[in-house]
Amino acid sequence: MQRIDEAIPAKTAEGVAELAHRARGLSRRHRTVLLLVDGRRSVLQILATAQAAGVPAAVFDELVSLGMVAVPPAVAHVDLPIEAGQGNESSLLPSVRSLLPESGWSTLSGVQADADVDIDRPLQEARELLMRALRAQAPVSGSLTLMKLRRAVTRDDIEALLDEVEQRLRKPHRMIIAAQTMRHVRHLLGLPGPDQR
Repeated sequence: MQRIDEAIPAKTAEGVAELAHRARGLSRRHRTVLLLVDGRRSVLQILATAQAAGVPAAVFDELVSLGMVAVPPAVAHVDLPIEAGQGNESSLLPSVRSLLPESGWSTLSGVQADADVDIDRPLQEARELLMRALRAQAPVSGSLTLMKLRRAVTRDDIEALLDEVEQRLRKPHRMIIAAQTMRHVRHLLGLPGPDQR
C-alpha cells in the first residue's frame, strides 16, 4: 500500500501558469515549494527539502488546496476480478473465503462491525468530523494524525488527539472553521454513550 508521503505530486496547469506569469502573487516560500514539485520527488522528499530551506509543511498543503499541486491518492486496495460460481481448481488466486477479514473490526472507522454491539454514534460522528477536517485542511501534514484517529476506538483515545488535530487545523484563514469543528466534537464527546444510558 502506498503511503501519502511516498506519493509523487505534480504541478497542475494552474501551478505551471503561476510559475510562468506570477498572476496570483505567491510568496517566495510558496514558489520555492512549487519549484520542488518536479514529478520525481515524493511528498516526503519535498517536505524535507522545504523544511531544510526554512519553509513549513503547511505551505505544501496550501498549494494543494489552491489547486496548484495534485497529490495522487494513496492506494488502499486493489480489486481483483474473480468470476463468481466458477469452481476452477487450477486458479492461482486464493479462494474468496481466504480473503475475508479475520476480525470484526472495520478497517475504515475502527468501530466493531458486529450488529449486536451498541455503537457509540456520537463517538463515530466526532471521529468522522475530525478526519474530514484533516483531509480537507491538512491532507499531507495531518496524515499521521489521521492514521491515529482511524485507530482510536474510545472517547479517551479521541480526546487525547484533540490538541494534535487542532494544531494541524490552525491556520489564520481557517481558525473559525477549526474552532467550530473542535467545539462540535467536544459537544459530541460529552453526549452519553451506549454504556451510559
